[in-house]
Amino acid sequence: MISLLFLKTAAQEKEVDSLFDESSGTFLPIPLIINSPTIETGFGGVGMYFFKFDKEDKVSPPSLVSLYGIYSTNKSYILLASSRMYWNEDKNRATLIAGPIRINHDFIYENDEGEDLHLVYSEMRSIVTVEYSRKIFGDFYLGVMYLGTKTKFKFDQGTDEENEFTEEFFRANDITDNFISSIGLNFSFDNRNYVYNPTKGLMFSIRPKLNREWLGSDNDYVDTDFTAVYFIPLSVNQVLGFSLSGGIATGDVPFDGYQSYGLRNNLRGYPVGKYRGKNMAALQAEYRRNIYNRWGAVAFAGTGSVWGNDDNGEEAFERTWLPSIGLGIRYMVSKEKRINLRLDFAAGVDGNQGVYFGIMEAF
Repeated sequence: MISLLFLKTAAQEKEVDSLFDESSGTFLPIPLIINSPTIETGFGGVGMYFFKFDKEDKVSPPSLVSLYGIYSTNKSYILLASSRMYWNEDKNRATLIAGPIRINHDFIYENDEGEDLHLVYSEMRSIVTVEYSRKIFGDFYLGVMYLGTKTKFKFDQGTDEENEFTEEFFRANDITDNFISSIGLNFSFDNRNYVYNPTKGLMFSIRPKLNREWLGSDNDYVDTDFTAVYFIPLSVNQVLGFSLSGGIATGDVPFDGYQSYGLRNNLRGYPVGKYRGKNMAALQAEYRRNIYNRWGAVAFAGTGSVWGNDDNGEEAFERTWLPSIGLGIRYMVSKEKRINLRLDFAAGVDGNQGVYFGIMEAF
């Protein structure tokens, strides 16, 4: 997940081993100025606390509790509390994410007649995700999860004409405020050598989720997300990483239940939420190299597709081919936990591009 990678020399193995043999927790506060095509420039910070449930446990990675807050120049904001827990020699894993998000979108599409379709709206979400996984054999895990997401759309960020047009477009296409409530399973495999900064290994996860009215959801549908990452060490200071992610949904899928391209950086260079679909797949590769001391660099490329929307106006949100290419630099803000600050520039098609400044890696 982190760049500026250190592979296994004897001294570096000792450094890696020390991450699993700490006698006390580590608090890492980081002020942030981030930039992305979606929220423009944001100001805020993240506080991360790494700790061990059992100091005698030499197998489990450090657990992490974090609080992330950003307010941006286009009046978007993100406030998320999260935790990633590992205990009992990594036989147990748990994740919790909760908080409010407001993203102000300003997108231009091309409709079937070749004319520009300009949509300006705000997407406000309150999310709760809870997941627990247990190792069942080898490096395989089986987990259960709950996802709750309340989404509300507002139309007050553009001109009166833009707001009225977008609100009417949403109404005509039955895009409304919505509540998603689902339960699901997570079947995963993970043999990476360090979850926060892998230099080798494979992780994949398949998560089918059932959205039903009896759970409180406004729609009945099934969606399945998938993620796979693989890391190959090339030399002492070079790693090649691959990522495949996406999902498939069937049934009465609401707009806010669509796969959102660019979310979780499945491909950089595209605004989050501009391209959405019932189905999505994105493949990318990244070359990571340590240059000097705390400094490193990356180069990445990928492609993806979003498809499967209803033919009622929502097809404007899908695209069959979305390539991406970019370069980045890294600074290791914590050698102890090997956590990086990153600055990436990525470009896609149709003028889509972005500068990303934040913490940790795309995958």
